[in-house]
Formats: sequence, structure tokens, C-alpha cells
Amino acid sequence: MVAGESIPYLKDAFETLGNLSILSGRAISSTDLHDTQILLIRSITQVNKTLLQGTPVKFVGSASAGTNHIDTAYLQSQNIEVASASGSNANSVAEYVVAGLLYLSKQGNFVLKGKTIGIVGVGNIGKLVKQKVEALGMQPILHDPPLAKLKQIDHRSLEETLNCDVVTLHTPLTTVGPYPTYHLLNEQTFKWLKPSSIFINASRGEVVKTSALLQAIAEERVGPTIIDVWEHEPDINWKLFQAVSLGTPHIAGHSLDGKANGTFMIYTALCNHLDIEPIWNPAQSLPSPTLPIIDVSNSSQSNQERVRETIKKIYDIESDFQRIKELLLLSPNTRPTQFDALRKNYPIRREFHHSKLRFTKSNEELAHTLIGLGFLKDVEKGS
Repeated sequence: MVAGESIPYLKDAFETLGNLSILSGRAISSTDLHDTQILLIRSITQVNKTLLQGTPVKFVGSASAGTNHIDTAYLQSQNIEVASASGSNANSVAEYVVAGLLYLSKQGNFVLKGKTIGIVGVGNIGKLVKQKVEALGMQPILHDPPLAKLKQIDHRSLEETLNCDVVTLHTPLTTVGPYPTYHLLNEQTFKWLKPSSIFINASRGEVVKTSALLQAIAEERVGPTIIDVWEHEPDINWKLFQAVSLGTPHIAGHSLDGKANGTFMIYTALCNHLDIEPIWNPAQSLPSPTLPIIDVSNSSQSNQERVRETIKKIYDIESDFQRIKELLLLSPNTRPTQFDALRKNYPIRREFHHSKLRFTKSNEELAHTLIGLGFLKDVEKGS
């Protein structure tokens, strides 16, 4: 089998299933596949007729949530099985959105409670974002035409959703069908945002037209911006990066838990394909959490600030921003390689649910908020 090197726990999961050839995900070519029936990748590898024609590949497993890098129609026509990791990193992305909002609230000295937040795309990630922002006291407005058709959400128009205090995108990238999302945010739709609106894109870079966002920022028709995904990665628009309030190198879903979940999902799919009993479980490989217990019983800060400080102990989103900022010191032609390197060598980040809270009765509001964000309750101390 041939596998992209950026898949976490690659050897642990797959070495027992056959000969494993590990290559750079962006460099995998048709020539590399002439002797394999199994291809394992992440989103940086484009899987299509050009790559697969004339090869014996019968199974493609992508340890990433989206599949826009895979020509699924072509693979289906060739009877090639496709397995993806839909939902594997949903909680990681939702935690990224929360951390980003709390970071901006500190920078801009504003309160999140009571603000409206337009969630565009209410799938695995959008649903979790909704739950977490409600824990922060925010008011979600939902836009997802396919789910609206099924009457599964309280659906609002795109214009109404984009007119919220915060707008966050969580759609797949699609170019065909009744609801294409390619350049969904463009010159026209950016006019529906308020000049003060916080704008977040942690979906796919091509959902937003780069020139339109740059223009909206330059003309102050949009407020603080958080961008994790970029058009033409890894050769991103560095002018846009320098214009945003918080930029990161496509790592919103890169919690260790999310990455391990993705590997586990394609591992079990491959075992089923091979009719083999799965024996590997990521729980065997994941390290212990850095902070299994967090004491939040003593603090004189506001509830929002205490939430922000507690989350920062688990995930300091500003450090991700600082790491990519350092690429500005490099020559432009070396930045794409280093952008990929930031993703490949991303530091360990655990999700909130690995930490339990200790609190007193006087901290019940704080504990309630943090539990709503995913933290667990340990013990309630004496008041």
C-alpha cells in the first residue's frame, strides 16, 4: 500500500496490513501506484483519473473530513472503493472557533454573550459550533439549504445569516449541484455583512473569493477576520494573511484526537475491505493529557475572561498565529513548503474533554459554561 506521510499513526495502524510505502502526499504520482491496490492520503493529494488510470488501485482511504480532493465520480465508475473520515475532526474545528472568538474578544475588549452568530453549513462541524456558542450565551442563526429541504434546522436565508454579529463558514466545497459553495462569499455576498461583523472561515479556502475578502477588509466593510483555510494552498495569498486579524495554516481540525479519529476511520474501512478483524485502536497510542485536572475555583476575572484563560491552558490559538507569521521572514518561494511543514509538524493539541474541572459553588456559572464547551466535571469543592 502507498500512503501520504502526513497521516498520523500511519505505521501503528497499517503496517500489520501489508507492505507500506510512505511518500510525500503532494508528490504521489501514478508511477508510485503501479504495484498497489491501496492508497491512503490526506487532503493535499489530488485523486483523479490522471493519478489512478492504469493502476491496480481498488481502495482509496482519505484521513480527512472533506472529499473535494477526490474525483468520486471517476472512482465510482472504476469500482474503486472510497473511504473518508467525515466528522473525525468536527470537535477540533468547533473548539478552534471558540478559541478564536475568545482571542478576538480579548483583543477587542468585547463581550460575546448576546451576540448573534451566523453559521453557514450545519453538518458535523456546524452542529458542534452551535452547541458551543450557545454555551457562551451567543444566539446562532443557521443556513444550510440541504438540511432546510429536509426540515432538519430552523433555516434562514444567506443574507440574514451573513447579517449577524459573527459569521462562521462550515460548508463543504462543491462546484456543481443545486447548492454550489465555490466562492459562496464573493463581491455581492460580502455586502450583506455588517462592517463590524467578525468573519471566520474554517471550511475550505475556495468557499471565499480571496479578492473579494481583501476588498471588504480594505474598505472596512467587514470586522475582525479569522482565516484557517486559503485558496491555492500551500501557495496562499500572503497579502490576505497580513490583512486578517488571526491567520492559521489549515490546522483547525488538527487536534491529536481529530487526526487519530481520521486514521482510525480509514483503518477500520480498510479492514472491512480486506475482510480483516481490526486490532489497532488509537487509544493505545495517544499520550495522556497535559492537564487532566483544571482548578477554576479561585479567580477575580469576569466569566468570559476565565473561560478564555482556561481554554488557553489547553489550546493557545495565538501560538498557531505566531508560527505562521514567522513565514513572512522567508523568501516567497520557500513559504509553500514551510506552510506544509507547519501542518505536518503541528504540536500536540488535545481536546477539551480530556480535562476535568474543579470548582466551588461560587464558580458554578463558569463551570456550567466550560462543561457546555466540552470540559468534564471532576468534583465540586467546598464553597
